[in-house]
Amino acid sequence: MADEITIQVGFGDQFHPLTVRLQDGDIPPWQPGQPLDVVGQRKPRLDAVAKVTGTAKFSQDQRPDGLIHGRILRSPHGNAEIRSIDLTAARAMPGVRSALTVPDTFEDSTARHAGAEVAAIAADTEQQADAAMRAIVVDYQVKEHCVTIDASMAEGAPQVGRGEQKNVQRVSPRTRGRRRGQNANPDADRQVVEQMARREKEVDAILAGSDSVVEGSFRTQVQTHAPLETHGAVCSWEDGRLVCWASTQATFGFRGEMTSDWGQVKASECRVLSEYVGGGFGSKFSAGREGVIGALLAREAGVPVKMMLDRSGEQTSAGNRPDSIQKMRMGVNKDGIIQGLQIRSWGTPGSGIGGAGAHNDGIYQLGEIDKVEYGVRTNCGGAKAHRAPGWPQGSVALEQMMDMAAHSIDGIDPIEFRKMNDDHPIRAKEYDIARERIGWDRTRVRGGSATICSGVGIASNLWFSAGGGGASALVRIAKDGAVEIRNGAQDIGTGTRTVMAMVAAEELGIPLEMVSTRIGDTNDPQGPMSGGSTTIGTLTPAARLAAHHAKKELLAVVAERKGWDPADLDLRKARVIRNDGSDTGLSFKDACSLMDDDAIEVLKARPRRNYAGFSDTNAGVQAAEVEVDMETGVVRVKKVVAVADAGKLINPMTAESQVRGGVIQGVSFALHERRIMDRHKGRMLNDDLENYKILGSVDCPEIDVVLVDVYNGKSNTQVMGLGEPPIVATAAAVANAVADAIGVRVFEVPITPRRVLEAIASNEKSAAQPKKKGARL
Repeated sequence: MADEITIQVGFGDQFHPLTVRLQDGDIPPWQPGQPLDVVGQRKPRLDAVAKVTGTAKFSQDQRPDGLIHGRILRSPHGNAEIRSIDLTAARAMPGVRSALTVPDTFEDSTARHAGAEVAAIAADTEQQADAAMRAIVVDYQVKEHCVTIDASMAEGAPQVGRGEQKNVQRVSPRTRGRRRGQNANPDADRQVVEQMARREKEVDAILAGSDSVVEGSFRTQVQTHAPLETHGAVCSWEDGRLVCWASTQATFGFRGEMTSDWGQVKASECRVLSEYVGGGFGSKFSAGREGVIGALLAREAGVPVKMMLDRSGEQTSAGNRPDSIQKMRMGVNKDGIIQGLQIRSWGTPGSGIGGAGAHNDGIYQLGEIDKVEYGVRTNCGGAKAHRAPGWPQGSVALEQMMDMAAHSIDGIDPIEFRKMNDDHPIRAKEYDIARERIGWDRTRVRGGSATICSGVGIASNLWFSAGGGGASALVRIAKDGAVEIRNGAQDIGTGTRTVMAMVAAEELGIPLEMVSTRIGDTNDPQGPMSGGSTTIGTLTPAARLAAHHAKKELLAVVAERKGWDPADLDLRKARVIRNDGSDTGLSFKDACSLMDDDAIEVLKARPRRNYAGFSDTNAGVQAAEVEVDMETGVVRVKKVVAVADAGKLINPMTAESQVRGGVIQGVSFALHERRIMDRHKGRMLNDDLENYKILGSVDCPEIDVVLVDVYNGKSNTQVMGLGEPPIVATAAAVANAVADAIGVRVFEVPITPRRVLEAIASNEKSAAQPKKKGARL
């Protein structure tokens, strides 16, 4: 029967008791005030030296014997049917070992965007592969294309999708029983349409009865992932077994796609290795066509093939954050309480599906909500999950609406307005921290005739990242005292291997330096994908549970050999100690030497369900300070205060690193990043890192990270992920700060100098002015 225990949950000086029933042989969570020697300490990453010195080997660095090089031929057209492909000349080129065509391999003869895969080649050298690729002869039937959201939504626009798929498709609310990517059955859809009409009427009435109504139309642009290491893998066949050194966020997902979707190799015959990954940001959950192509070319050639995308292929075809158009209306009463919100949004998934921005509905009490979202297909590379998918777009719109609404009610302070409409206890504290550390109430030069104006902005975030079941960890204590913890999941740069080792070291009562971590190998225990910020919340409870039972087995060995009671023994500071207070004991290594076997090995799975806990979500608040040159329109972000929480902090150093990374990417999204398409040729014009602008080190602001330690009781480690939450609020906070500085709002991201100057020159009244209540979006 499961044990029922009472634990303390909360943060700061706000704690209360919570009764939980331990499940699946779980152990109690760490408690406030409990002395911990490793967990909670600032520890450098275990792989830091290897990465700095270049000894860490990424997929790009793998050089198995006999390695040859793969290349993918991509369509130059915005939309085309592939009539035929002739590989004869290419196969006859020097050094060519294997080749294939996409229509034959994937049964898809339509290239729906410039950059779509058409054929592939593998040759002894990169130069030979490039030359052979140019020798491939393709006959295209070029068709009309749409590469912008406006063009695709226009009446009479060329069709992007297959069959009867429409360019514009409602993605929320979705018709029950409708499969993703399909047009709804008219009969099944009718009820939803009727419900939408009723909801719109209800919210219209609420807005009409509000004391103030504000409205705004916002745009965000496409942001590509641009990881340092591109997508791909080095694939090798050994005695009928496939080995892939993959740049992936999901080792087991990569294997699953190679074995299930491809269907030509069993899971037991496929091994995926991913010890180091050069970034992914949400785009590397699958093997992708490049992974399958690499494996097929390697099988035909009989030697390993390196199939890593070049930068153009990465930028055009490996995924992106969709752009968006968001129109909102918000009603507020005279006391500053939000009464209702109406949202209409459109997002572009490229030639894929989905694409609408999320709207962070769970942060504030927004009253009654009428929300309809549409996906708009375009002839561009398909969207993929991108660090907090949809939320930064939604935040750019909603958080600016919050400021506009606050100003419309007798100029309520934007932070106080948020607190009036937000009941999250952690965020209430975080607002106050952000206000103080950004200097919110300090006098600044705003608008007017000044050349350099400054302003501050605020925004909030929300995320769900406590993890879940589906992971196991193996802890091995060797007879010589060596300790290893193993799991097959990947570390994409977040510090997973370090945090796993810290948890094991804490539970075993030994220093971190005595623990090594093996990670990124599907021959090891099952691990999660690195997505949704759930990796660490999924892995660490399994790691702690395995370490706990390994310690019990070691203490049992000591007790048997020494004639002691195992219940009186514990491991602390690398020594077996007796709880009776006697001086007798022995070192960890001496204890290990008492084993009969070579090692103790314990494999434990994480309990599948989380406990009710203190909070189901990460909170978080960010404040930005900017300077704007009123003559050039250049925006400089001077400082970002990022207040974040992620449950119980295992390693504040790696946690701070995650927050800094999110903020940097968020500032880049706010000011620089956008995909530029040639509307006539249908091609991406900035498909390299010279012309695709990313925030550089010189432009990075001061980033002040404040971490709030929360004992949430969700698992035995109580940790939550922190990869995605920090990017949600950044661009919105910057946009609000720019409006504060120049006195007029820029409704489109990125906030370029041209858009700033246009906003200043227009001298239009802010969209925060109350609007006619009967207006519709």
